[in-house]
Amino acid sequence: MKQLLTFTIVAIITASCGTHQGDWYQIQELDRSTYIISEPLSSQRNSCFLIIGEQEAILLDAGTGENKMQSMAQVADSLSPVPITLLLSHFHFDHIGGASDFKAIGLPALPFLMNRLSADSILALTKTDVLSDDTLCLKISKLYSVGTAIDLGKRKIQVLHTPGHSKASITLIDHARRYIFTGDLIYNDLLLINNCEAYLQSINTIDAHSNSGYRIFGSHGTAEVNYKHLAKVKKAILAYQAGDGSFDSIKNLCFFGTPKEVYQKGDVAFMVGYTDVFDH
Repeated sequence: MKQLLTFTIVAIITASCGTHQGDWYQIQELDRSTYIISEPLSSQRNSCFLIIGEQEAILLDAGTGENKMQSMAQVADSLSPVPITLLLSHFHFDHIGGASDFKAIGLPALPFLMNRLSADSILALTKTDVLSDDTLCLKISKLYSVGTAIDLGKRKIQVLHTPGHSKASITLIDHARRYIFTGDLIYNDLLLINNCEAYLQSINTIDAHSNSGYRIFGSHGTAEVNYKHLAKVKKAILAYQAGDGSFDSIKNLCFFGTPKEVYQKGDVAFMVGYTDVFDH
C-alpha cells in the first residue's frame, strides 16, 4: 500500500522535464475506431479517448498542452477519418491544455453551463473552473444532450453527468462495445474528491447504466480500471463519512504547497477537498 501511495503522489505532483516529441504520446487501440492517447511523460500522466463513428468522432479531453512540439489535435486527426469534436470531461487545467487547437468543441447540455454561454456561444472559463490563472474561452459549436444517446454515425454514445470531482464532470458510455470513460471520477491513482455526496451519487449513476461486463477507463495513470474499483471507491467514501476508523492509513501530504490528508483503504487512495489549494 505504501508503494501505491508513493507512486501516486510522485505521478501527480512531479513536474514534466521536457517535450520529447517522439515518445510523448502513446497510442493504444481498443478497437479500430476507439483509441487511448496517453501522455506518460506529462506531469499528470493523462489519457484522452478518441471515439470514432462513421460521421463524427469525439475526443474526450485535450491533454495537458505541455508538449509544444506536437499537439493533441494533430495526433487525434492522424487517427480519425472523420471530423473530430472535442468534448471535455471537465474543465481543469490538465484536461484543457490543447483545447485551443480544436476547430469544433462540444458541451454537455447541462443548464448551469448553457446559462453561461454568450450570445455568440462563448464559454468563458474562470479560475474556479480551470484551477489555474491561465483561463480560457471556448467557442462552443455543438451541444450534446445528457442522459440520452448521441449518434456519431452507426455508433451511439451516452453522456452522463457525474459530478463529485468537479461540478461539470461527465462520463461517456458506449453500450454496444461496453466501454465507460469516467474522466477524473474513477481512475487507478490518488482520487481528488470535491463533494462526497455527489461522488457517491455519480458512482450509483454509472452502476445503474452498466454492469461488470463493461470496461472502465480513467484519465490518469494506467487507463483501464477494474470494474470492481467502483464498489471499492464507494466503500472508502462511505467509511470516511461514517468516521469508522477502518482506513489502512491516513497520511499528511504537501499537495501543491498545502497540507492535506490522504486516506488509504485497500487499493483506494483519496483526498477530500482540494480546490482550495488553487484559490491563492
